[in-house]
Amino acid sequence: MEKLVEVLKALSDETRLRILNLLYERELCVCDVMETLQITQAKASRHLIYMKNAGLVKDRRQAQWSYYTMQKGKHLNFIDSLVYDNLRGMKLYQGDLENLNKWLEQKNSYCDENVEERF
Repeated sequence: MEKLVEVLKALSDETRLRILNLLYERELCVCDVMETLQITQAKASRHLIYMKNAGLVKDRRQAQWSYYTMQKGKHLNFIDSLVYDNLRGMKLYQGDLENLNKWLEQKNSYCDENVEERF
């Protein structure tokens, strides 16, 4: 029960709900969250750590980057409904997904250009 209370507390913040919505799409690094939501690195990291401590997300390190992904488990199945039946129907969260796709396209094209320049 204590863990459920921590999960619900983590879901009580709009920024964390916005991050949750993004992480339902794919694994993201802190920079992806920053760019998509137009927030600072400190704010993105703080919210992601809060969500990690609540058991909503897990992280992995690759060089200097931290990547976050959703935790899966039966005890978190209710979040599927929260995201798909509620958040995805709201303009703010739809806009966040559009911003994420634009950012990832921009990021990927920049990476592709830099790879081509090396060869």
